[in-house]
Amino acid sequence: MTTVDASPVGAGALGRLTLWGLVVGLVAGAGASAFVALQHHLTHVLWHSLPESLGLHDIPWWMALGLPVVGAVLTWGAIRLPGHGGHGPMDGFGLDIGPRELGSVVLAALASLVFGAVLGPEAPLLAIGTASGLALVRSPNSPARQVMALVGAMAAAGAVLGNPLVTLILLLELALAAGTQVARPAVLIPALAGLGSGYLLQTGLGPWTGLGYVKLQIPTLAPYPNVRMVDLLIGVVLAVAVAAVAVFAQRLGGQVLKAGRKAQLPVLLAAGAVTGLTAVLVSLITGQSPELVLFAGQTSMADYLALSSLGVAALIGLGKFVGYVACLGGGFRGGLMFPSIALGAILASVGAMVVGPEGIPALAATAIAAAGAGSMRLPFTGVLLATMLTLAAGPAVTVPAILGAVVGLLTRLVIDARVPAGEASAPTA
Repeated sequence: MTTVDASPVGAGALGRLTLWGLVVGLVAGAGASAFVALQHHLTHVLWHSLPESLGLHDIPWWMALGLPVVGAVLTWGAIRLPGHGGHGPMDGFGLDIGPRELGSVVLAALASLVFGAVLGPEAPLLAIGTASGLALVRSPNSPARQVMALVGAMAAAGAVLGNPLVTLILLLELALAAGTQVARPAVLIPALAGLGSGYLLQTGLGPWTGLGYVKLQIPTLAPYPNVRMVDLLIGVVLAVAVAAVAVFAQRLGGQVLKAGRKAQLPVLLAAGAVTGLTAVLVSLITGQSPELVLFAGQTSMADYLALSSLGVAALIGLGKFVGYVACLGGGFRGGLMFPSIALGAILASVGAMVVGPEGIPALAATAIAAAGAGSMRLPFTGVLLATMLTLAAGPAVTVPAILGAVVGLLTRLVIDARVPAGEASAPTA
């Protein structure tokens, strides 16, 4: 993560930074909300309205195969613009995307995500927030410049993470990792103010109903009134598997990335073709929609958890994994967190076939938290995200969520210690 000036500030300067944080949060929140709305609209038009206009009830195989390839071409065009499409999914968090680079970042992300790339929207949202902060503090010598970039990034992340408490925990984990660079009032207080103002845009104020906000919850879960021992026992195995799969996907994605550095367009086209072909094959064999393989998967969580056939779940999980690896290393633009969570939900459905459907809420919480801890080394964010997503089942899901985060992070640390990652395969938070 880009360093932030750690010089101490007085009360007056902190007050000014906080006011700037409120403004940056509003700008970043508006930009992020606009991106999410545009992405959803274009995705619906391309994958639902277009087939309906052609008289088709389902997504045809040629569309599931061809659109990711078209997206690869458009992504390649976008990354040739100033800014080169911003950071790739394997690059970790960065705070150096300014207004000049933002157009390329947004176009590359839309070309990737709308056309079916197995990546999440969190990376372009962070870039929108960073650019908002840097645009409002133009002086390159101002100590507030990188602070506002971080404030904007956190405010924008709330557009997809939903409840700002999740983003707040993410910020605190980043502060723990960065030490005194971030863990100080001059950064945390403006960031908190920006989170509040950005979320206010989503919820509304008074008679104004706001821009609409993400409902961070899986609504179809059955009640889970108390923790069962069998869920914890299976949860340990599940958390190890989820974290291992996430790390394995990142390692393979890193190898694809290194191999394709000198042939960007061919590798992008191959990644799009592999992703589309995998979705088509899984759909033809299982009878499920290719959308369960394509895209990040955060809107399909209930569908993943409802899988009741081991063969179907295994094929969808394998297809998701292949598409994820191809998009991670192939040059598409997006984030790596939500596909890991989707893979965790698929594995949770497999675990539920062992413990019974009444264990789905606990296993879902375990898998989501393990995915956050294993893929991004963010255990506290993983716990809160998992709890918020599964809270409809009852507060007891917090216990398996904590179990998943602890086991997931330990699994990641063991793998990293025994099999060190290469330069291109170790994304950092």
